[in-house]
Amino acid sequence: MNVIFVVNFNIYKKITKIKNIGGIETNTNDVISELLQRGHRVWVPERNPQEPEWVKKGEVDVVAASTFDPLTYLQVGKYKKRFKHRAALVRHAHTTVEDMVGNLLPDKPIFNKILELWLRIQYGPAHLLITPSNYSRQCLLGMQKSLTYPIHVVSNGIRIENFKEENALRQNFRRFLNEKFKVPPESTIILNVGLSWKKKGVDTFSEIARAFPDYYFVWVGPINKNPDIEEALKLKNVIFTGFYDDIREPYYGADVFLNTSRVENQGIPLIEAAICKLPIVAKDLPAYDWVENDVSCLKANETNEFIEAIEKITSNEQLRVKIANKAREIALEIHDFKKIGQKVEDLYKKAIRIKKIHDKLRARV
Repeated sequence: MNVIFVVNFNIYKKITKIKNIGGIETNTNDVISELLQRGHRVWVPERNPQEPEWVKKGEVDVVAASTFDPLTYLQVGKYKKRFKHRAALVRHAHTTVEDMVGNLLPDKPIFNKILELWLRIQYGPAHLLITPSNYSRQCLLGMQKSLTYPIHVVSNGIRIENFKEENALRQNFRRFLNEKFKVPPESTIILNVGLSWKKKGVDTFSEIARAFPDYYFVWVGPINKNPDIEEALKLKNVIFTGFYDDIREPYYGADVFLNTSRVENQGIPLIEAAICKLPIVAKDLPAYDWVENDVSCLKANETNEFIEAIEKITSNEQLRVKIANKAREIALEIHDFKKIGQKVEDLYKKAIRIKKIHDKLRARV
């Protein structure tokens, strides 16, 4: 296949000064890399403005996109029109209204309606949508007024080989915390990973930290300054590291992974923590249906439930080992990108078939 993959991460990075956009960018890079490894030709205009010869000749089978900004919309529309006689349109639907409420725009009915309309405009022309969880699929189904495309669930997945354990990883993270934040090397470290948006539950994270003054609660990821972070930083045992180069070090260097998100369409850090055998305490979200409470993680809703879960897991080594091993086992089974790459390739081919069927139906009218 010949694929044009439209993304516009660099613009957002320049505006926000964030080094990585999170799971969307990671998955996009993985998909592009996988398609190339499988022998397909992929052109990413953001990375190389110069069109390849096969694009100039109109030999484009799929136009794909994973971002939802205005520039992406314009580019996708341009390529869809230019190659309308051949190219299918695939949208990687990482984003839903529920996932974005209160982040890009204020959490008000009028703004939520605007966001919903914008996503419908973005996704509407697609021949096929790929979304990371059953939960996000239900959100997309509820958003659309008239469904003209199939929505397929495929985990974003992770590259398991990128999270191999090494002896120095734990020591490196502990040394970093000690040198930069004066954290004693033998401290109990409760970790969260990801962008510090409002939906990630920074306020809940700090409320839990307040109950454990002897533990250090460390949030790794680009810092999105907001009042919740300012309030959290008043606590001596709460740390925001900002972007961290080798994300393996925090996962292998911490003792418990604590996820306090209010909504997630999948939650890549949860999968990464599981692969690194870091025991998980997480919000009881629909997207986390692949891990089971008291079997492969501990789940909670209210702050007091999180506190009880932290107490339970930090005081019971046997429990920590049990749920960590089970979570890793499940993650290896369903989130290994080696398996997911084949699914994505098959869905791109399916989109091409759908495009041909649509064209035949139009020709009969």
